Amino acid sequence: MSDVVVAGAAIVRDFRIFVARRSRPQSVSGYWELPGDEVRPGEEEHDALQREFTTEFGVSLRCVDRILSDQRLQSWPAEDGESMGAATLRVWRCQLPSESTFDTDLGEPRPNMYSYDDARWLDIDDLDAVGPWRDADRLLADDIAQYYRSDDIWQAAD
Repeated sequence: MSDVVVAGAAIVRDFRIFVARRSRPQSVSGYWELPGDEVRPGEEEHDALQREFTTEFGVSLRCVDRILSDQRLQSWPAEDGESMGAATLRVWRCQLPSESTFDTDLGEPRPNMYSYDDARWLDIDDLDAVGPWRDADRLLADDIAQYYRSDDIWQAAD
């Protein structure tokens, strides 16, 4: 059986990264992460992210490109909380609709409380303003912040 693939969204605006706190499954409830979801069989990674954002946050999402190296997750929780085994986390640089106005101080867009119960826009220089983080996501948040700082085109696009 091949590893589960999980797609995570790197959304940065004005040096702030969008993160969300998991509410389920129970094994990861309360942990902050890059929002995203498991890629279903036959589904493209960008479609999984679009599905998750439409369902969970009520907004469309534009996936620009994959960034960074794949991150190996030692275990990935199923909905019942049991581990499904190893997974591969892939990060996509994404954008929220430019015509949408979000109050980033309020953490908009807000989750619908199914998979996530809170969301925030964190200054990329203060990623520990929330916690606890899922380990892989915290490391990737640092990598995303560094990537964003060094990419003038990404800064201009967001």
